[in-house]
Amino acid sequence: MRFMKKLFYILLLACNFAHGEASLPALTAEQWRQDLEFFANEITTKHRDPFHFIGKAEFDQAVSNLRQRIPSMKDYEVVAGLQRLAALIGDGHTFLDTSGLYERFPLEGFWFGGDFRVIRAAPEYREAVGARIVSIGSVSIGEVQKRIQRFVPQGENQWYVLNSSAKQLMSVEPLAALGVLRGPGSADFTFEDDSGRRFKLRIRPVPAGASESGEAAIEPLPLPFQHPEDALWFTYLADSKTVYVDFRSYQDLETQSARLWEYIARHPVRRLIIDMRWNQGGNYTKGREYLIYKLIFMPALNRAGHLFVITGRGAFSAGMTNITDFRRETEAILVGEPTGGRPNGYQENHLFTLPLSRLRFSCSMLRYRFQPDSETDAVFPDQRIDPDWSLFRAGKDAALQWILATP
Repeated sequence: MRFMKKLFYILLLACNFAHGEASLPALTAEQWRQDLEFFANEITTKHRDPFHFIGKAEFDQAVSNLRQRIPSMKDYEVVAGLQRLAALIGDGHTFLDTSGLYERFPLEGFWFGGDFRVIRAAPEYREAVGARIVSIGSVSIGEVQKRIQRFVPQGENQWYVLNSSAKQLMSVEPLAALGVLRGPGSADFTFEDDSGRRFKLRIRPVPAGASESGEAAIEPLPLPFQHPEDALWFTYLADSKTVYVDFRSYQDLETQSARLWEYIARHPVRRLIIDMRWNQGGNYTKGREYLIYKLIFMPALNRAGHLFVITGRGAFSAGMTNITDFRRETEAILVGEPTGGRPNGYQENHLFTLPLSRLRFSCSMLRYRFQPDSETDAVFPDQRIDPDWSLFRAGKDAALQWILATP
């Protein structure tokens, strides 16, 4: 989770730099079978406990089934089949790296209860922003969500599934492999706005690895959904003398946190909010060193009612770990959804590349116990606040609003 995950991102950057954007490989059936054998051996010998979620016989049968079907499959279907095998292992650190691999529909969706709503879209599909997706092609979004579970590890928890499935639902080739689409390409989406009006848009996919910059977002966009590319950013809410910090990743944390502490030292700050709902991980020792251990010795902020940490479905790996640290080491009140990562589970990435297709995979090397006295499947907040669409469309965030209303 710490050093291997950091290395993972370095390797991805190096690979993309050296070889350009990834693309779907085209192999013969025999070549795919060779890669499948390599994959199955690597997963079952390098994972800390490959059968902690799925039984060995069931996994072996799934591998055998894919091997038999390969001659009749298209390349993208084989890739999706390998992605499914990785997901069967059950934990979120065992996966196919799909960055730059699949085309995607230029929409960003978010689950508000049972509604999957568009919160960002390419400018030409601005009409869809704020609407809920009713169906993709002729398949209802509920059915699409059920099918997409084949590519989502099921051994973490329901909040991990919500977060991961929202991304998977916009991946073109997996949708085609599941029979939602007849094949990769444009698709008719049906939407419904808040007035109950239904409308269709034909959505064209964008190439694998295409930038998401320039996409239109709902306006006004709630504070926690702003600046998604920034590792750590903060702002001052003068009315309540609150500093809001959006802590998404550990990149350059030493420098970014120094800016934060310098700002707090020069301004009247009554309340500090650290939002970790999107933090997918990195080196958790850096979170301890530059944030948690600093806060321990700030008595004006490190006390009940003055320090809050927002949790959520996107908090995973090192992000989840540092949330447990805040609970244990500080007086922080945790607010929001449960985390997407299990506090006691499989982490640390063993990285490997299939020899012929060059597809990149990860599997978990270690098992951690960050809540050894509890076997809950998530870190549960002190105050449960789920996302609320009525607040979101007004430019507000439910968890943040609850904190700001706290005396």
